[in-house]
Amino acid sequence: MQRSVILVIVVVIVVIIVAGVYFTQFLVPSVTTTTTTPSLTTTTVSPTKTSVTYASLSEMTTADPSTDFSNSILWMAVVYEPLLIYDPLQNKFIPALAQSYEVSNNGTIWTFHLRKNAKFHDGVPVNAFAVKFSIERTIALGQGAAFIWSPVDKIETPDNYTVVFYLKYPAPFDKIVASAYGAWIFSPEVVKYANAKNSTDPKIADWFNAGHDVGSGAYKLVKWDPENEVILEKFNEWWGWNDPTYPLKSNKAPDIFIVKIVKDSVTQESLVVAGTIDIAEYVPLTDLGTLKNNPNLRVVTKSSFQNLLMFINTKKAPLDNVLVRKAIAHAIPYSDIVSVARSGLAAVASGPIPHGMWGHFDNLTYSFDLNLAKQLLAQAGFSGGINRTLLLTYTAGDIYEQRTAELIRTRLAEIGIKVEIRPMSWEEQWSLAQSGWKDPSVAQDLFIMYWWPTYITPYDFLYNMYSSESQLFNLAYYTNSEFDKIINDAHYWEGINPEKSLQLYYKAQKILYDDVPTIPLWDMVDVRVSTIRIGNLSDAINPAYPTVIFPQVLTVQY
Repeated sequence: MQRSVILVIVVVIVVIIVAGVYFTQFLVPSVTTTTTTPSLTTTTVSPTKTSVTYASLSEMTTADPSTDFSNSILWMAVVYEPLLIYDPLQNKFIPALAQSYEVSNNGTIWTFHLRKNAKFHDGVPVNAFAVKFSIERTIALGQGAAFIWSPVDKIETPDNYTVVFYLKYPAPFDKIVASAYGAWIFSPEVVKYANAKNSTDPKIADWFNAGHDVGSGAYKLVKWDPENEVILEKFNEWWGWNDPTYPLKSNKAPDIFIVKIVKDSVTQESLVVAGTIDIAEYVPLTDLGTLKNNPNLRVVTKSSFQNLLMFINTKKAPLDNVLVRKAIAHAIPYSDIVSVARSGLAAVASGPIPHGMWGHFDNLTYSFDLNLAKQLLAQAGFSGGINRTLLLTYTAGDIYEQRTAELIRTRLAEIGIKVEIRPMSWEEQWSLAQSGWKDPSVAQDLFIMYWWPTYITPYDFLYNMYSSESQLFNLAYYTNSEFDKIINDAHYWEGINPEKSLQLYYKAQKILYDDVPTIPLWDMVDVRVSTIRIGNLSDAINPAYPTVIFPQVLTVQY
């Protein structure tokens, strides 16, 4: 597409969103907003309220706190609360709904003491029964991140504010209850609101996905338009606002927090420069120097446990041949990708566990060696190259994925592998990838996707993306019973003997290195750009909750 055409499109989009943001930022909508058109929101306004608009590249997924396992983390972590919040950079736990906890000597009994002044958005007090109800519903549904509760044998509630978890085996349970997925607590009254028979009645999911919430977080959901925008409003009865010592809140937090879907990094950059959004999730990193010199902007970088991987369809010829997969792995210019796609703001991946996380090893990077790649391809019987074009899909609008895909295509062509790179909406890309478990021949050959931790453990990465039991995100369609057993053993020993667990996690990653179901590409450094009126942005970012901005931590200038 010609640059002039791109500029015209950007200008049009900017004008449309400027109009929308004018009404949402300076004429803040009330909870009683009835229109579904973001740019035309003109209902009751309060000029005394402050708002912050955060641009997200991807549309939201589900609104069910028990089953969401994707992009809705961005707002769900603000509307719902777990028992604890984990800060992996300082390796400390911050109280959320639980004020304190203790663990038995053998690591199998964990007792959590709840704060007594927390209430849900429906006015119902948070108590031990609600915690038990929420977690047992998530376990019973068995979807999303329900696997995190696999160590749990039973849950008891000896009184209104005490919850006791009995585990089948020792586990890092403080990290589990602080998970970014599957650990949200909600009001049991949802059964009544949804006119459901019980906690697993599908009517409850329908009720959530109609745009309702019953969380206890600092903000409540007031508008749910997952393909365009989500609007949150401050929950004035949140316990944290009245705790002068609580570290995760600000007296200058915005009254309204708007998540607006802007599926293009260039457009996000234009909007934040114009001041019509407040925080951009993605901008072209080649422009960071200019953005840093702009006195009206702030550029924040922070460590991240998010990485980008390329999944290979291991069930589709010729990619079902491990020699072909190894040839591809050695034909990828990893350092060039980090320089070009991320402007150096990433590290070449070494295995699927990101740098800085426990379980990461530095000797699992494939070398970039085109001669070796050609030799491997010849050994596989393809000395003249592959006689069909491979399909590589990536998320449309993600310029980092696009540039990565382009470099991969260029280098693979040099060893005789033609690649079509196809941008797709996340929903389209996801749907095509899911078809591979039923019929690998109709699915893509190569699939680029980010992974970020559910909770901070290697098991999360290794189970979800590679276990034979995990068909949701195992998009290489990889099956290996030996690997499955090793990661399950490693997870078992993680809470008992970390050194033994670490050895098993390495053994599992070495199997992946040899089998090449995926090619880890790069580990991200988080970058956000905001307008100058947004303060505390770095503190509002936590790598244990990727893509989330905690608005209750922000300081906003009027």
